Amino acid sequence: MVILLHAVPPLPPVYFESGFMYALDIHSPPIPVIMDRRLRKFAAEEFPRMETRCVVLDGEPARVIVDYARDNKADLIALPTHGYGLFRRALLGSVTSKVLHDSTAPVWTSAHCCEAGHRAHPQPRVIVAAVDLKEKTQGALQVGLAVARDTGAAVEVMHLAPEGQTSPDQPKREVELAVATAAFADGIYLERRATHDMQITTEGESIASLVRRVAQQKRADLVVIGRGRIHGHLLDQLHSHAYSVVCESPCPVLSV
Repeated sequence: MVILLHAVPPLPPVYFESGFMYALDIHSPPIPVIMDRRLRKFAAEEFPRMETRCVVLDGEPARVIVDYARDNKADLIALPTHGYGLFRRALLGSVTSKVLHDSTAPVWTSAHCCEAGHRAHPQPRVIVAAVDLKEKTQGALQVGLAVARDTGAAVEVMHLAPEGQTSPDQPKREVELAVATAAFADGIYLERRATHDMQITTEGESIASLVRRVAQQKRADLVVIGRGRIHGHLLDQLHSHAYSVVCESPCPVLSV
């Protein structure tokens, strides 16, 4: 089932639009009623053959989304990203960033930094699973492999490591073991050995920039990454960079 959720933030007795101030018309239908009509129309047009539920709730949007997903045991939160003008790449919408920080459910975000030469296919054909072999690696790999199984996509496993802190052979063996373990845990049969790319951060290049570069090289339709609270050395915690990865990615990102 697809649940279409719209949160209506508390509104003052006046609102601003295009630089002008307007008084709310108390004789008009309540905003939740208007949004419910629009949501149902959207559901009928965009999901004509799927079971949908339309929900309109009052409250601060990020908190409403996180609480509703938790209370209803949602398997996935799908969100668009925002941010406009010259700083689009560096700025996520506040709702998206708060949901990324607070939600325990996987979050699928749209491509925040779209480019004309990189158009992600709606049904992923190439998935880049970016891992650092830390605590979120297994979850990210399991989700990436499961999505690939269901969509018929190829998986590129990308290992990120700080420069000078690893050797070419060590992470390859560890990544292969992590992939095999993730596949076994989810009952996924690997028909062929997953592709492994060794990626080393270079001086002055951020992890988000590196993920972006590889996603472009591989023509990725989806990037899968672990996320969590920041702790420890930043280069040792890939999931602490989830926010930046989403900002930079040329394709959708699934943050687990």
